[in-house]
Amino acid sequence: MSGLYTHRESDEYLLKPEHFAEKKNRPKRWDCLRPIIYTSLAIVGFIEILFFGIFFAQATRKTPERLLGGNGFIAVNQSEGYTLPPPIKQLGQDTYSIAVFHQLHCLYAIMSVHDDLAAAKSAADLNTHHSRDDTHSNDHPHEQVHVHSHDHVDHCFQYLRQSLLCCGDTALEGQDPRTDKPGTDGTGAVHICKNFDGILAWADSRRLVDAKHN
Repeated sequence: MSGLYTHRESDEYLLKPEHFAEKKNRPKRWDCLRPIIYTSLAIVGFIEILFFGIFFAQATRKTPERLLGGNGFIAVNQSEGYTLPPPIKQLGQDTYSIAVFHQLHCLYAIMSVHDDLAAAKSAADLNTHHSRDDTHSNDHPHEQVHVHSHDHVDHCFQYLRQSLLCCGDTALEGQDPRTDKPGTDGTGAVHICKNFDGILAWADSRRLVDAKHN
């Protein structure tokens, strides 16, 4: 179902004043749904993330949206009661993608093309290869064969840029402990995070379909 992710011109993702609820510093479209999807907070030091990074990279050859039934898409009943964009009409229901899974999908697309560039694949191959998980349409009855074209990767950079600006992580990062030269790699910074296991459980319990990619 991740084939439903599409790209548009980058100005579609610019945050404008009218996107925010009156006298509230949050987007209108999330004003009603936010209490439902936000989970408990966790404090995470980046040193843990960096230390386990190499093991995490080997263990996550599939993105979390691929591990979910429904791949991060949920049905929203009575969507007209919320301030939401027009729904995706799928399986006769009003369907929406949870943003974090779209963001991970885009990150994975960029990683896949980067891997191919590092492996010196031809330009023709780069525009026609399947995503890294090598999903085939018959593995998922509603999947469109997805390719990482130049336009798609450009969309992903723009989309992730806007996502980062939206989240605006203001954690303070200090000196890189691996060098005496002034600089930072984020190690040791403390971030306030959402409980991603909680998000996964919430999304999985509200999945549109049971099928998921392998």
